[in-house]
Amino acid sequence: MLRTVGNVVRRQNSAGLTRVSRTSFPPFLSRSLSQVAEDVSVPTSSGRENPSIFGSKTRSLGLDSSSPLRVTDPPPSGLSGIALKLLGFYSRESQLIRGSRTLYTRISSHAETPELYANYGLQKNFRTTHAMLLVHMWLTLVRLRAEGKEGSKIGQSLYELFNHDLEKRIVGEGVKMLISKWMKQLERNFYGAVEAYDAAMQPTADKDALARALWRNIFAEDDSPMPTGAEAAPVKSFARYVRREAACLAITDSESLLTGNIQFTSDFGALSSANAADSASLQQSSSDPVPA
Repeated sequence: MLRTVGNVVRRQNSAGLTRVSRTSFPPFLSRSLSQVAEDVSVPTSSGRENPSIFGSKTRSLGLDSSSPLRVTDPPPSGLSGIALKLLGFYSRESQLIRGSRTLYTRISSHAETPELYANYGLQKNFRTTHAMLLVHMWLTLVRLRAEGKEGSKIGQSLYELFNHDLEKRIVGEGVKMLISKWMKQLERNFYGAVEAYDAAMQPTADKDALARALWRNIFAEDDSPMPTGAEAAPVKSFARYVRREAACLAITDSESLLTGNIQFTSDFGALSSANAADSASLQQSSSDPVPA
């Protein structure tokens, strides 16, 4: 459940998603993340048709049935199984709640991986970790749209888990400013990032739109423009990674997604090789003579 501070106001929109705000504590995200995801449309069919654009074959992010990382419910047998049934442990609602917790654990664990930052030349700190959480939450919520009501329920639960996690991270960071100012800034950052990622993934967007959006929201520490040539290799490589993960999620089966049994790409050796190739290609392009 979402931790409350002060007086909590819960509102339900036409889609049945709960919007949470506080009367004595500034709200973080006046709209729920899952509500925002309903407005996002990410075309991924081109990735399935031409996997080479991602540097490696597009594959499902679902964990194999034999993977030791899979989380499964205990079989409903014996006295304990009877007790769990009576307590509603095996109800669909309970299963979806557990699935959302597992799913958020996968997202947050991936966003905490040091190699993910090192691979793209990023310093791991509160700002970049928050940005990584946002982009992976966004990818996941967009995929959940295809799951109908169950996807909406998990999306709402993910929102609450994300909110709770963010509040703990802020406290752990020891923020030295008014909490209201901090939360309002994070809210603005979130909406700006979601709108930019959404627009950049549309078929009409130019090829560097996503890279520019990622540069502004993850890589840049100020308002500086995205670099060109070899210096742009890390952000362009990350843009390819985001597109690939979107395509992989699109072909991930519903059962794996709704139970949280997925794993984002973590083959950082392959990603490093792809980044090196990007850098070399961009370096060559920038050094090519300009036709008279």
